[in-house]
Amino acid sequence: MAPILMRYTNSRLIIVIVVLGLLLRVVFLVVGAPAFYHSPTDFYFNGDSNSYTLAFENWWRTGHYTFNFSEPDAAVGRLPGYPFFYGLIRVLVGPNLAPAAVAWVQVLLDSGTILLVYGCLRRLVPARPVAALLGALLYATYPFIIIWTPIVGTECLSTDLALLWVYGLLNWRSTARFAVAMGLLLALNLFVREYMAVLLPVTLLFVLLRESNAGWRPALRLSALVGFGFALLYLGWPVRNYLSLHRVVLLKPRTAGYANFTPEVAEYNAWVHGWTNNENPWRDSILFGSPRIHFPADVFPTSADAELAHQLVSQARTCGSGYFVQRRSANRQPITNFATDTAYQRIRARNCNEATGAGFRTLRANFQQAFPVRYWLVVPLKNMGKTLFKSDTNASQTGARGWLQRGLFAYRSLLLLLGWVGLLLYLRRQPVLLAVGTFVGIIYAYMWFIMRGVEMRYLLQTDVLMLLPAAMLLSRLLPYVVRQFRPAVSSVKAGVVPATPLSTLR
Repeated sequence: MAPILMRYTNSRLIIVIVVLGLLLRVVFLVVGAPAFYHSPTDFYFNGDSNSYTLAFENWWRTGHYTFNFSEPDAAVGRLPGYPFFYGLIRVLVGPNLAPAAVAWVQVLLDSGTILLVYGCLRRLVPARPVAALLGALLYATYPFIIIWTPIVGTECLSTDLALLWVYGLLNWRSTARFAVAMGLLLALNLFVREYMAVLLPVTLLFVLLRESNAGWRPALRLSALVGFGFALLYLGWPVRNYLSLHRVVLLKPRTAGYANFTPEVAEYNAWVHGWTNNENPWRDSILFGSPRIHFPADVFPTSADAELAHQLVSQARTCGSGYFVQRRSANRQPITNFATDTAYQRIRARNCNEATGAGFRTLRANFQQAFPVRYWLVVPLKNMGKTLFKSDTNASQTGARGWLQRGLFAYRSLLLLLGWVGLLLYLRRQPVLLAVGTFVGIIYAYMWFIMRGVEMRYLLQTDVLMLLPAAMLLSRLLPYVVRQFRPAVSSVKAGVVPATPLSTLR
């Protein structure tokens, strides 16, 4: 009787948690988002949204999949997952209602994902249902996913699919059909967010290790079927790219076809990221600063490098098309039609993007050769600190809003700490946690050492996956916490106030 009663209680509690999560997302969408994003009507869009929507709109209207007809690489700048997710909703409700409809669909999908978290933890810790309830509650109330639900962008959908991947691993079946289905899911993850391609090798390793007990031949067969399912969906993308552009593009070009992220911009950022993980002050200087930027003297191995840097900055300002587009946007004069904007076309005709980018690439190579320890240690350590313990906010966020954001980031860091401890404690017992930890570790290493300029939204999937081991650890700690508080509560009810040690008052 007791197990049946427990299941009944748990089912009611998870419904309450899902409803709570749904209400929080609805309230944020209706009330919070306009205030948080400082826009009463256009809060659905951020800087990336138009590239997703226009890619579909142009395909729907003209048959050409691109978000900017003036940039050839824009035809391969956005993988098709999210644009066609948006497009399906846009076809059903029309272009005017599509942004709001996408937000509501994401609210519903993400609320349903609370059940995925619950299901994952029921499989991970079947003997402790409280772990599943704690994990569901953590996800239902996690602010860093809630704030992305109204945005037309990949963050919310990619996170939901990442949790679906974990759920698939936890419910793995050694059948051909299931293996192919997992491969399709991996390709879908990739099509929504390109760095989720990491899930493919992680999943293949998981399958090999899990199935090796039955022999290496069946293990290799199932791994091959996962790869086949992945290729079945994925290969259409590079084939289409080759037919369209007559060159091999496996994912997307480095600059993604963005008019404001051309080679000189990309290489300038890469050079700056050699000695700092925050390029924004130097970006602002190149856009609006004095004719001669005052770079730190210790970033130049020689005086010739310092002089070259100033020459390249001057070039970037005068004939770099990427910085021209950024300057127009910063001055609230964004280019609405690249094909007809005469100033843009003039600078494109004489652009020095490739030559300037090559110069910044030389500066980066010289810095890396002269200061290898600084290059491979200092910036990655700063990125590590930001990844795990970010607490700073924008300079404009002061007062109560600033304190709220710092408090939320402290909460995030606490959950990450619990997640890493839980991951290390339960790694041997739960092979799926090895897959989760491998994925998180690869993404972290990529951010620290390769990308080098950390954007917190790129860590959303890793943050959410770490809620799983965090909930597992919390469920073990909870009985100890309850036992500590129970005597104090009993004493208060009896009218006895426990003595407070003097040491706690110092």
